[in-house]
Amino acid sequence: MKKILFLMVAILPTMLFTACSDDDGEEDVKVQKLPQIDNISLNYHPSEEIVSLPRDIESEGCIINLKDNSYWITKLKLSGKTISFNVLENSEIETGHRFDTIVISYKNERIGAICVTQARKPISTKRLVWALSNAMYRNKALCNSGMSGLEVTKAIYNLSKTTNGKDSYKNYPAFAYCIEMNHDPENNMEWHLPSENEIRAYAKGQSYKGTPLYQHNYWWSSSENSINGNAYYIHSESTASIGAVSKGGDWWVIAFKNGKMEE
Repeated sequence: MKKILFLMVAILPTMLFTACSDDDGEEDVKVQKLPQIDNISLNYHPSEEIVSLPRDIESEGCIINLKDNSYWITKLKLSGKTISFNVLENSEIETGHRFDTIVISYKNERIGAICVTQARKPISTKRLVWALSNAMYRNKALCNSGMSGLEVTKAIYNLSKTTNGKDSYKNYPAFAYCIEMNHDPENNMEWHLPSENEIRAYAKGQSYKGTPLYQHNYWWSSSENSINGNAYYIHSESTASIGAVSKGGDWWVIAFKNGKMEE
């Protein structure tokens, strides 16, 4: 009787080990997460995009999908270490940008993600004022002359902080139009109201005819002249000038991206 008990005890660990192992005898392989992938920031034009990854994740069994299943990102495909997709034209005018996230996963576990954002058209659909009547800097200067459009736009965006909530970028419609085209203006302000020098640099040495600027006469710049704002005035096919006008005047806005016009 004692011998039988001994055999049962000796066999039991083997039986337990066999029951807990994988049926196919394969190990549960873990896939290493991808390093952070830069966001993709696009203008309103349709485009075909390709993203190169550090390694072939398709062979590892990874899959990709859109987090919000946006209709404007199409033909999403994973091929080896490459992700490709198409983007439709952004015809929306009420919101500054749209976005979705490409999620890279392995067995339902996220190992990477790519944020895709697409801004609206850079030209406003109506004339806007530089500052509303209740804006703190409607009747006084906000920034030093010579600052870039990006620097002034950032200063406008940060007004809620620098004024302890007494002012907001929303009180500056010409700037707000550009700021809201950014997905993450706090950390990555790309789209901004251009300075007069940036507008002048774009138009230098060419006719205005055939360019977006030729659509209208007056364009706001981010630059100031004391209490007034500086507007860029197109008065012929090849001639323009800067005019100091009331910040309460309504003129057209064209957003620049990182100091340049994206037509």
